[in-house]
Amino acid sequence: MDTFERLLKVCDAVFEGQIDTSIVTPETLLREDISINSIGLLYMAMAVEEEFNIKFTNDDFIDMKSVADVINIIEKKVS
Repeated sequence: MDTFERLLKVCDAVFEGQIDTSIVTPETLLREDISINSIGLLYMAMAVEEEFNIKFTNDDFIDMKSVADVINIIEKKVS
């Protein structure tokens, strides 16, 4: 399972089906396209940190605009 698929799995668990992950692509914008607010982003980040055994910084949160941004941050921290 690649990073994108694992991220979608985490989102399914965190948002309990409130986000239709079948329409999510790497280009999907977190706030504008799938309406993740700051609280939702925090919950998602905590679950992602646990799934990938990483820690996000405050700067990481600033850079998280799209799904691709999240994937890139994860992959930098994992490698």
